[in-house]
Amino acid sequence: MIEGLIAGRLTGTPEERTDRFGKLFMVARMRATANDGSSLFVNVVAFDPVPCNQLRELEEGDAVSLTGPMTPKVWTDRQGVNHAALDVVAYRVLALPVKQAVMDYN
Repeated sequence: MIEGLIAGRLTGTPEERTDRFGKLFMVARMRATANDGSSLFVNVVAFDPVPCNQLRELEEGDAVSLTGPMTPKVWTDRQGVNHAALDVVAYRVLALPVKQAVMDYN
């Protein structure tokens, strides 16, 4: 397992889910850009209350940085092309929601 920091933009609004024991957690997807301009899809899950609450406030397109354990993955598209992906368990979330940035500016 790799511990790391990654930044990108959310590709959808984070979703709250409940496990089979009734505990809430959050899932999200984001896209990070590599140095060569290619994109890396990042699957995010958060279990602790603080990162869950932070993700709950975000929307699609918000810039976000995450820290936590990361697991590299590969997924295959419909044309049979392999792509890199990353699964992250978010321990910390750093973000400035677009709506918050607009409110602060006015």
